[in-house]
Amino acid sequence: MSRRALNVAIIFGGVALLVVVPWVLPAQAVFVLAGIGWGVGVAGYLARGRYGAALSLMKKQQWEAAFDELLAFEKQVSVEGWRRRLAPLATGFSTFDPVALAKATQGAVRLEQGRLAEAELLLEAAVALDPEYSLAWANRALAAAGLGDLEKARLHAERARALGVRSASFEAAMARGSAARAKE
Repeated sequence: MSRRALNVAIIFGGVALLVVVPWVLPAQAVFVLAGIGWGVGVAGYLARGRYGAALSLMKKQQWEAAFDELLAFEKQVSVEGWRRRLAPLATGFSTFDPVALAKATQGAVRLEQGRLAEAELLLEAAVALDPEYSLAWANRALAAAGLGDLEKARLHAERARALGVRSASFEAAMARGSAARAKE
């Protein structure tokens, strides 16, 4: 089972508990648990800090500003332990290491800019921090294909698929990268 699928299963298990708990526990305990749950959720949202701003800038294709926000997010989670522990609650299910997330997202920004060698280095750093980070492996495959290293691209793509990447857009991008390099 991929990490993402496992994390989603854990979330659904937690939701199921939230449905069952009110029938089993007294109302006061339910309110306390609900308050704790909301508090942790809000703290997770606040902990993601500059990452949310980076995502917004990426949607606007403001790549350098997004990269700067990601560097600031990486610094935040490296310095502030509470952010490092709580940020994964609001940043996604692919990794629980916010520094790996920052590196991989920086790599994605560099991929969008066509700065493939820089992207590869950032993505390599991300998988060094979290070897099970499927999206970082997928982007490493795209960077390697763009750089013309088709064997490395194939290996990275296999690793990404083994970790649960199932995306038609990923497969199409891999096919385009391989076809473009094969023509050269």
